[in-house]
Amino acid sequence: MNGRERLLKTFNGESVDRIPVSLYEFDGFYDSWIYNYPEYAEILEYAKGKTDKMYFWRPEGNKPSFLWGEVEKEMIDYTTWEEKKAVHTKTTIKTPLGEISDHTRADEGVHTSWTIENFCKDIKDAERLLSIPYIPSKPDVSSFSEKDRKVGEEGILMADTPDPLCSTVEMFGFTKFLMVYMENPEIIFKLMKFFHERIFNNLEHLLKNGAVTIYRIVGPEYATPPYLRPEEFDKLVTPFDKELVSLLHRYGAKARLHSHGRIKKALNSFLEMGIDATDPVEPPPDGDVSLRDARETLGEKCVLIGNIEERLFEVGSKKDMEEAVKKAMDDAAGKGPFVLCPTAMPLTTPLDKKIQENIIHYIDSGIKYGKL
Repeated sequence: MNGRERLLKTFNGESVDRIPVSLYEFDGFYDSWIYNYPEYAEILEYAKGKTDKMYFWRPEGNKPSFLWGEVEKEMIDYTTWEEKKAVHTKTTIKTPLGEISDHTRADEGVHTSWTIENFCKDIKDAERLLSIPYIPSKPDVSSFSEKDRKVGEEGILMADTPDPLCSTVEMFGFTKFLMVYMENPEIIFKLMKFFHERIFNNLEHLLKNGAVTIYRIVGPEYATPPYLRPEEFDKLVTPFDKELVSLLHRYGAKARLHSHGRIKKALNSFLEMGIDATDPVEPPPDGDVSLRDARETLGEKCVLIGNIEERLFEVGSKKDMEEAVKKAMDDAAGKGPFVLCPTAMPLTTPLDKKIQENIIHYIDSGIKYGKL
């Protein structure tokens, strides 16, 4: 089987020749920079014909947008400056009730950004955000079929969507969000309904225009222990995400629920939402559930995706990596659909030689122990 056949059969609950092996964010997430570094390019070259790509895709648009809505150019202002080998960006949004702004930093050699200040510093900022007029964004979806042809037999496309909780948390930052939720839950639910309408409509636009594939729904981890109780999860996540899952199924797409951390007490809620897959199913001590326990609760149809911790690439030996892969395969294989996948992938440059070798050994071990 090739990667496309193997993944499609896995997500459809059909028999495969071996367990799929994923390089997660190496497949599409890092395209803006990954090919500029030989050590990363060497891994991708080695992986050809060996790994199974769930290749990240996002729509394109040429109109200014903010929070899944179109905005006028004069509503957004970007200010960028360099400081101590880092690029800083301040984004200012003009709303009917006044300005809101955030501040991010991108460090040299680390291909991500850090939020220094969030858009919502207080309740007044939240009210300003809520005052933004909603003009539905309708991005161009034509790149979907183009990217799908490019990936070809190597795998399938995967798209991404936050849920309302994720979007709300990111407006405050997690610590501030928890404080506001405890003191003023009404404003939190106003924001979540605000985001839900926009996210739902954006997702339906993509699906209506042919972008039917696996969608990774991001955000539920913010409502898992030890941060919030299971009852809060069923207020903040279950009803909203259940509607997103239902929408995906209506168009023949698949729902992959992404949640790091301690998900054991939320698994029944995952089941209620009707998800098709979940990742990264982190083992203790980072998580609190084994692949066997997750399978027992979620049943034989849900695709489990995981559960190799990213730090093992950095601090583990080849023996450690092989043992972790073998354990994951032993715990998951034959009991329901499974995709071997790290919980995240390295994103610093240059890439340490040990990490590169461990990633290669991860691929080899996945093929060795994943045969059915």
